[in-house]
Order: sequence, then C-alpha cells, then structure tokens
Amino acid sequence: MESVYKSVSSQIDPRDLFRLLRRQHSSLPFNLSFYAENRQSMSLRQAVLAACCPLEGNVCCTEDCQHLWQSSLDKALLAKTPQIHLCPKQFLGFVLPLQRGDAPVGFLLGGGLREKAAHSVLAGPSIDDDKTTTLRTANQSSRALTATVDEAASVVDEIFQLLPRLLEQQLHPMSLARMTKSLESARFLAREIAQCGSAEDAIGMAAETLAVLFDVPRLLIRVGRPDQVGSTRAALGFSPEEIEQIEKGLPEILKVNNSAAGVLPEEALSLILPQIETRSAFFAPLTEGKQMLGLAVLLDTDLHPRDQALCDLILDRLSARLQQLKMEEDRRKERDYSTKLISMISALSMIDSQKELYRNMLEMSAELCGAESGSLMLLDETAASLTITAARGMSSPVAQSVAISVGEGIAGRVAQGGLPLMVNDIEKDERIATRNRPRFKTKSFICLPLKTGDNFVGVLNLADKGDGSSFTEADLRLLQSFVAHAVQMIERTAVLERAGHLEKLSITDPLTGLYNRRFLESRLDEEINRSQRQEQKFSLILADLDNFKIYNDVLGHLAGDKALQKVADLMRSTAREMDIVTRYGGEEFCLILPGTGKKECLFVAERLRRAIEVAIFPGESHLPLGRLTVSLGVSAYPDDGEGPEALIHAADLALYRAKHNGRNRLVLYHADLSQTLVAPGQAN
Repeated sequence: MESVYKSVSSQIDPRDLFRLLRRQHSSLPFNLSFYAENRQSMSLRQAVLAACCPLEGNVCCTEDCQHLWQSSLDKALLAKTPQIHLCPKQFLGFVLPLQRGDAPVGFLLGGGLREKAAHSVLAGPSIDDDKTTTLRTANQSSRALTATVDEAASVVDEIFQLLPRLLEQQLHPMSLARMTKSLESARFLAREIAQCGSAEDAIGMAAETLAVLFDVPRLLIRVGRPDQVGSTRAALGFSPEEIEQIEKGLPEILKVNNSAAGVLPEEALSLILPQIETRSAFFAPLTEGKQMLGLAVLLDTDLHPRDQALCDLILDRLSARLQQLKMEEDRRKERDYSTKLISMISALSMIDSQKELYRNMLEMSAELCGAESGSLMLLDETAASLTITAARGMSSPVAQSVAISVGEGIAGRVAQGGLPLMVNDIEKDERIATRNRPRFKTKSFICLPLKTGDNFVGVLNLADKGDGSSFTEADLRLLQSFVAHAVQMIERTAVLERAGHLEKLSITDPLTGLYNRRFLESRLDEEINRSQRQEQKFSLILADLDNFKIYNDVLGHLAGDKALQKVADLMRSTAREMDIVTRYGGEEFCLILPGTGKKECLFVAERLRRAIEVAIFPGESHLPLGRLTVSLGVSAYPDDGEGPEALIHAADLALYRAKHNGRNRLVLYHADLSQTLVAPGQAN
C-alpha cells in the first residue's frame, strides 16, 4: 500500500490542485497547502506554516498548534473525512484527506481563517460579505478573513465533494498540459544556455530560467568547490550576509544530501543555516561526469518531482556548457602559454650575461603563474649552500645576506632531494607544517630544483599568487616546462661569458683597461674599409707622455703605473663616445676618431692635452716642465696615408715634431715633416 501511496502522491502537483480549486470555488477563503507523509519536499510543520501563516507579519503557530494539526491529520487519515479545528490563536483550520480511488494521495491543509465569533470587532470581511475573495497569496493583504465554524465547515464539505471529480477527471489533463508547456520551455531555454558565449551569460540565463519556470523567489547558483568561499555567480533575493552563510554551510549541506540533488531536511536546514528563514530548500549539484562544478540553491519553493526533473535538465545543460567553456578556455590558455613560452625562451637565448639571465628567468617564471614574490637561488658547491642571485618582492640587501645550507629549510631540502615541492597551505601540509611567515600574503608556494643534465644548479622559489588563490598542478607543469628549457641557457651563458672574458683579455691592456695594440691594428683596417665605402675621413692621434722615463726613475714604477691608469681614465672621459682609445705601448696612446677630419680633430686633441696638463699627479714637480704633460701628433685618412702603417707613421712624425718643439703641444702632420733628419721615437 505504501508504494501505491508514494506513486500516486508523487503525481499530484499542489499548484495544479490549487488552480482547479480556485476555478471551481471563487470565494475560497483559506490558505492552502499540500502534505504527503512520504514526500520529502515539505514537512508537516512547513505545510502547516504555509497554510496557517504564510503572510509576513502574522503570528506563527505555537507548539500546541502543531499538536492540534497532527491530531486533526491522524483523525482525517483514520476516518477518511475532513477535520476542522480551532487553534489557540483562534484560527480555523482543516485537514482534508485526498484519495484517488482506494489509494491515499495526501492531505489538503487549509488555514489562516479567523473564527468569527471570537473577534467580531477586529474581523475582516466574512465569506458571506465578499463572494469574490479568492485564494490568497503572500502578496495579498495580511488581514485575515473571518467565518464561523459552520461557514468554514460548509466550505470544507464543498471542497471534499469536489475533489474526487477533480482528481480523477481534471487534475491529470491539467498537469499534463502544464508539464508539456514547461518541458517545451525548458528544452528551448536549455538550447539557449548551450549557445551562451561565456560562463557568466550561461549562469545568468540558467538562473533566470529557473526563477521564471518554477516561480522561485530566492535562487543562488555558485561555481567552484564547496570549500572555496566567494564564488557565487548568480543570486536572486539574497542579502550579502545570507549568501555568505550559505557559502559557509555548503560542505555540510553536501554531506547531508550525499552530494546529490534533493530537499534539505528541516532539522538539517535549521542547524546548518540557522539565520536563513525559509520553509524549504532544494539543492542541486552542478556536475559533469564525476567532477563537481558548482551548486544551485532554490529556497521557498515546493518543487514537484516532475519540476525537479526539469530543473535537473536545465542544470545538466548548464554544467555541460560550463565544462565546454572551461575546456575551450583551457585550450586557449594552452595556446597562449605555448606562444608565450616560445617568446620567453627566444628572449632568453639572446641574453649573454648570467646576471641578466637569472633575473629574467625569475621574472618570466613569476609572470607565467601569476606570482608576486620569489627568488632564484644558486648552489655554492664550496660552501654547500644556496645564495639568492635574483629576487622579486624582497629588498636587495636582504636578498644578498641570505644563505641557506643544503638540507636546511624548504629550499635546502628541495636542493638535497632534487624533487619539486608545491604546497597549498604551509600550515596544514604534513611535509612542512609550520607557521606562515609574515612577509608572505598567502600560504601557498612552489619550490622547484634547477638542473642541467645530472648537475644541480639551484632552486626557484615562487609565492603569493596575485589573485590570492593557491598554486595548482597546472602551474607546476607549466613552470617545469619553462625551466627545462631555461636552464639550458645557464650553461650556454656561462660559456659565452668565459669566451667573452677571454676575448676581452686578448684585446685589452691589463694595466689601463684600454684596448691594446692588437685591437688597434684590427680596428684600423675596419675603419679604412668603412671610410672607403662611405667616402668619409677619419683621424688618428698618437699621444706620448712627456719625460715619463724621468717620472719612473724618480718615483718608481708603481707610481708610474698609477699615473698611466689616471691618464687612461682622462682619455676615456675626454674623448667622444664614438672615439676609440687604445694603449699603443709604454707611455704612448693612440686614438681613432671616426668620421672626423684633421681640423675637427684639433679640438678633441687640444681638449685631451689640456685635461692632462691641469690634472695633478704625485711628484710631478720633479719633472723638467714642473708637471706631467703630453705631446700629440695627428694624421688623417686619406690625406696623410691610405693604409694603417702610413697613417701611424705620419702621426708619429707629427708627434716627434711636437716633442722637438718643446713638448706639451700637438702638431698636425703635413708633408714637410717627412724631411725631418732626426728619426721619430728618439725623444721622450
């Protein structure tokens, strides 16, 4: 009998029944509700409240009232006839058993009608006073209608006589017609949801569909795991405080319902959501396969099983669309990340400085996973420790002072074990289980070892995602892919730096840091070829310190070396940026001035001579001129020679004439100097 009861009662949609009664009895004064013992959508208490005091501001039933309603229900079930009672609040109520044939269907409950004799002064219009009063809803006036017990009994008896015919002949066709219309609407709107171009549009349309189809006064759709607060995407009829309470209660709600769609039992509802005033709550998880995408919450609505099925249809289509949009977004991100990775790796390959490489590796890694802080630590094999080479979100002095021994701390253990470490919560993760450090905003981080082949290089640390969320496996995979390519640049850059250093040593003078004679000879050939192609001139200056042998003899070679270094610095600062300054040998220097004729060169040479003349050198008072000075000879291409040897010889002749004429002066080469009887280079 119970299975028949359940089967038949599940076919009754209270809204259809109420519509039929309204049509047949236009002056029906009671508030109505439907109750079936094995229907989980509404408890007896909730059904009583819906019938007796559904209007905001009415005094709700007491515990004594509940006992009275339960007694009437028991009597109606036993006698199979309506039962009328008067509650302690002087409201009339009735319980009417519903049957289809011999099968019990449920109970029709009526309430909210004040007993006339008890409140004649405060009474509103009676049944006889207003024949046009219809079934009241929560939007109508809260003033209760009045009637005598006999008048109420007459209405209830009339309903009792009508119900068999309504149940047998009219209710099913009406329910079928409404269901067909709802199904057509649901199918159409489900297709529209499947065409939405964004998750926000799909969720918004689903929320609007549920609200309109099922007349839902309060509705919430959230996306994300139950333990993630603040992921609500659509909410109708809720205050921010109520949304926050529902968010916090979701894990417990899913436990009660075993993560399945259904009505939350009244006792669980009051415990989990004590501040939410509602007579019913329907929860439906958004799932795709075994993956939970979110949850829909419908309050203050008594969904018939058929409507629940339609609700599931709409939410299933929403889930499918959300998953599809997520897959499309993931594919788009994957394409974007692939493009970004290629661009980043290409940029790294252009770097030939290790310091710059480390800084870019850290910045690019942080950009890939949205980290706001981090560091790149390198292994010092001699000290068996890690030192910070590049830092983000940390002051430079602090970064330079940090040194961690291998095996100690988080980075030290990763260095020792050689395996990556991703942590969602540093305080809860059993591998770490330590308090979060104040300088970090979040409790999640990634620590990644850097290896080139079998050689351990260092550790990459990243923390504080910009959006406040935890790092994910996807972040770790992306970083591993990037680092696998980036670390290959470390060895390459080291080789380039060594090669560059050796090359620099081969073309620079170790004492002054200027280019040496080897570089000068190579550069002269290049400048001659360039000037020939572009039909330009360039000048050459040979400079020789005056009486420098005496300076060395008096003050010693150490003082002489310091003097040469100072002269080199003066030449670098005095020459133009495009000029090339070299040490030609001993105390002799040579400058190439590209694109500069002999007249223009005169100004540069004079500025150089004057800078050395006014500079102060220790012990220079012992020299014949009382100070350390320089003599300069100038030649120009192509006027004074078309090859390196000819240009240097011409400048040397001019230099000799400057020495011969008293030193501390410059001389421009001219053809008459080639007739000089004294060989160049013999005077200091």
